[in-house]
Amino acid sequence: MKRKMILLQVACGLLLPGLAYAQWTDVTPGISYRQMDLPGPVKVFLARADRSKDTWTIDSMTSMGTIKGGRETVPDMAKRYDDTVTSNGRRYEVKVAINGDYFNGGTGYAFGGQIMAGWFVKRYDEANAGSGFFWTSDRRCAIGGYVNDGAKMQRVIFADKSEMGIDKLNNTRKKDELALYTPQYDSNTGTSGDGVEVLVQVSEPVSLMPKPPGVRGKVVKIRQNAGATPLPFDCVVLSATGKAADELLEHAHVGQDLYIHLGIKDIGIENIKPKPADWHNAYGSIGDTQNLMFDGYISKHWEAKAAKYAAAGKKHGSVVQDPRTAIAYNKDFVYFIVIDGRTEESIGMTFTQTAEFCKNELKADNAVMQDGGGSSTLWVDGKVKNVPSDRRKDDKNAKEGKPGVPRAVANGYLIALVHPPKFSQVLKAGQTVKAKGDFELKLGPGTQYGPAGKATAGQAGQILKHALDGVYAKGTNWWPIKFGEVEGWAPEESLTAVK
Repeated sequence: MKRKMILLQVACGLLLPGLAYAQWTDVTPGISYRQMDLPGPVKVFLARADRSKDTWTIDSMTSMGTIKGGRETVPDMAKRYDDTVTSNGRRYEVKVAINGDYFNGGTGYAFGGQIMAGWFVKRYDEANAGSGFFWTSDRRCAIGGYVNDGAKMQRVIFADKSEMGIDKLNNTRKKDELALYTPQYDSNTGTSGDGVEVLVQVSEPVSLMPKPPGVRGKVVKIRQNAGATPLPFDCVVLSATGKAADELLEHAHVGQDLYIHLGIKDIGIENIKPKPADWHNAYGSIGDTQNLMFDGYISKHWEAKAAKYAAAGKKHGSVVQDPRTAIAYNKDFVYFIVIDGRTEESIGMTFTQTAEFCKNELKADNAVMQDGGGSSTLWVDGKVKNVPSDRRKDDKNAKEGKPGVPRAVANGYLIALVHPPKFSQVLKAGQTVKAKGDFELKLGPGTQYGPAGKATAGQAGQILKHALDGVYAKGTNWWPIKFGEVEGWAPEESLTAVK
């Protein structure tokens, strides 16, 4: 009877006050962790970032280093992005990570939009309320509403002042279309042999809402009917076919500057969110699955849909107690939240219970829900803290075993300490070097980048001039270099100076 009463209290969203929860423990200055065991039973796992500290940032991750479709566990994504550098050489030390958006289970392609380290890499669905939480480079938090971010909002401006609308962003181009591909798409554009591709080196990440006229870039190469173009970490590719290809050839010329302007218009969410969000300086974001709370108001709009389902003899997912992943914040803290479910040790929460937990227990003002169920994973400082509900398979009889297997997902969020750039002075631009052995050049300074080509033992090359010459990432220093016709980034230990 006592257990039934506790279950009833949790089902009604009544979390009992005055319980002896475990206290917050420091992961690193400014970032802390806590587990809460609630009636039900329900286990909640929390990471908290102190907004008064400027030593950390929030960013998004993507599986297998590509947004074109893949699946990878949260721990593996955290490892992939740990010790990597941003466009200005600042280095991440990843401390916390959670899973992100819903995705296609077959392809691993995420359903919503995405921003990574200031790069706008995937469009949000037009006029869809799931544009989600975003963190900005000036340390603001916000939740997006319905947005317009299609071809009419985004364009390239050439040196002759002519403009072209960008039909596709990191998506397959079609006849007579212009597509923009960024380094987060994949190691190359993956395009067929027809059309025109213009390689553009950019001065900064191609972001949303840049200052007019846009992000400046320089045309470094034009390729016609030559197939897929590699995507170096500081470049984008304008790719076009048919009439768009003719127009691109007319206006893009090697050595000339152009500007890329990616706009977005937030129109808010009627009856839920009072005003449109300001997307300027958006730095890290992933589409969400549900807006839970705005400015302390829990709309519970999902309950009306659940009632319609119930009238038809069905159960809507919002009223099921399940594993959940959420992000919440107030003026003092940002919270990454994972709630375990589908086990006797933790039964999970409904949408309403999750929202009320964020408001009543965390004193948050705003909250969103990410993908839940077997995807829900909280990784903190090298360990998965919760017990994901996916179960291990017994090799002998293939029966379901104990839960605790992190699910491979499409993307996720991270909280990382940000370290200042660190450079080597061992080599210098213009210097001739030789390859110590055979090795693979990378498209950027780090092992997470795709291949740019190969160097062979004894081959001579020249160090190129770049703002990140000798930058430290992934346990070593990296140098941009040209071997013959191949350009890429090489680890310092693979090179020897020619005297």
